[in-house]
Amino acid sequence: MMEIFDNAAYVVKRINDIWEKKPGKKALHKMIFLIQQKGVDLGYNYGIHFYGPYSAALDTATMSLGADGIIEFDYTGHSHLMGINERDFVVLPDALSEEQRETVDQLIRHFSHESPSDLELLTTAMYAYDHLEDKSRESVIAGVQKIKGAKYSVEQIQCALENFDYFSKPFYQ
Repeated sequence: MMEIFDNAAYVVKRINDIWEKKPGKKALHKMIFLIQQKGVDLGYNYGIHFYGPYSAALDTATMSLGADGIIEFDYTGHSHLMGINERDFVVLPDALSEEQRETVDQLIRHFSHESPSDLELLTTAMYAYDHLEDKSRESVIAGVQKIKGAKYSVEQIQCALENFDYFSKPFYQ
């Protein structure tokens, strides 16, 4: 078996192991965004996209890993589900400390019951927060509404904002 040191593949593997299921493309993008928000730099820059924060570099990386046979895509449903080809490859983190690996695992566990849509809302709110000068709750809600339109209710947005403490993102008046 060949050892592969790649953080995107490593996160796919950890999600597979912890959630006991394969993440879709949207869930992976959101989880890596959240991991980076928690302070573990995996090297992916994000911009805003129709489904919330999106990294073209991450998309390219997963497609390349798929072309190399490391990530296996399942296209049978509505999502592009990702698993690791563990017959031929051992996927390992690339230059992540033990503490960073534990942070990755804790975050994956913490959000294991969230839907891709819930992750989309949370990451969109965090993206808005990071790009707003006014860090008030009301401003972030308005920012999410500006980005997402009527897709999420104010109540849903407020519920997502409850996760900001986990990421040490304070609101100001």
